[in-house]
Amino acid sequence: MNASPQRHIDGFQVGCEIVSLDAGVLAIVVTVSRTGNGDFQQRWSLPRFVTFADAAVARRHAELVLSGIKSVDAATGEPRYGIL
Repeated sequence: MNASPQRHIDGFQVGCEIVSLDAGVLAIVVTVSRTGNGDFQQRWSLPRFVTFADAAVARRHAELVLSGIKSVDAATGEPRYGIL
């Protein structure tokens, strides 16, 4: 699979990984790490029912999800979404 889309938001490196759940079932996981601090990393899954059978479709959705993240909670690393 291609490299995961990533952005810098509020001092965090935010990315969307495409992960395989089962054979032919892909999902998106949002990863958040503090820039310059490898010890802080959080993973946030999208709801279970958001799955994909095609890697290209999953990647396009990952890019949309990443573009919808407007900020990151400084304490928890939880992404905050605007309107997608």
